[in-house]
Parts: sequence; C-alpha cells; structure tokens
Amino acid sequence: MEVMVILFIIALTGWAIVTQVKAREQIDIPTPLSEQDAARIVFDHFGPLWTQVAGAGHLNYRPKFRAGAPTVSIALTPTGMHGCTVSIWTSTFSTRYGLMTHAQLAWRKKQTLADKLVTTTHPSAQRRQGT
Repeated sequence: MEVMVILFIIALTGWAIVTQVKAREQIDIPTPLSEQDAARIVFDHFGPLWTQVAGAGHLNYRPKFRAGAPTVSIALTPTGMHGCTVSIWTSTFSTRYGLMTHAQLAWRKKQTLADKLVTTTHPSAQRRQGT
C-alpha cells in the first residue's frame, strides 16, 4: 500500500511538472496564410467564453469565468512575400505555491490552436488525423 501511495505522488508530481512546462513554453507555427487569415482562425478559435484583453501580443485572450486565469498571447509575424509565423505563448499568469494557476487550461488552448493552424494549412496533416 505504501508503494502505491509513493507511486501516486511521483505520478502527480510528474504530471504537474509537464503541465507547468508545457503551459509556459512558446509555440511557433510557420504558415502560408496571410496575417489576416491567421488572425481570423485565431479569433474563431477563442469563442464567447474568452475575452480579448490588452497584452504583449497582437491578439491576447483571457477566459471570462476563471479567477487568476492566464493570458494567452498571439503574435503574427510576416515571413516575406507569402505567409507568416504565428507565435503562441502564455504572457501573463498568477502563481500559487510557485505553480501557474490554470496551467492545464493554457496548455490545452495553446496546443489546440497550434493544431488548428497546422491542419488548416497542411492538408496532409488532416489526412493523418482522420479528418
């Protein structure tokens, strides 16, 4: 029984570390979309439960009904004649006991936006995912 408790604590600690690291990392997605088209995908991704706020990126969103929720920021950088790079990161967040509050929410939202941008611009990625 003691071994199970120790394994559970180790698994919980590992999950907390992975969640915290993934929530704080920046994701850069090169895309052939124009900045306006990429901004439209970003805007559509954040639904009515997220509000646009001032922040470090070109577009910044925070969930409406979460106390101390993080801000997910998006920067759109042109890459030349065609396309842009979409950078997604958590720009503002609060901590409790050294851990980002709502880290899993920020991680999931950033990752699903990155996946949407990739599948929108790369048709072969859509076939691999079965859509």
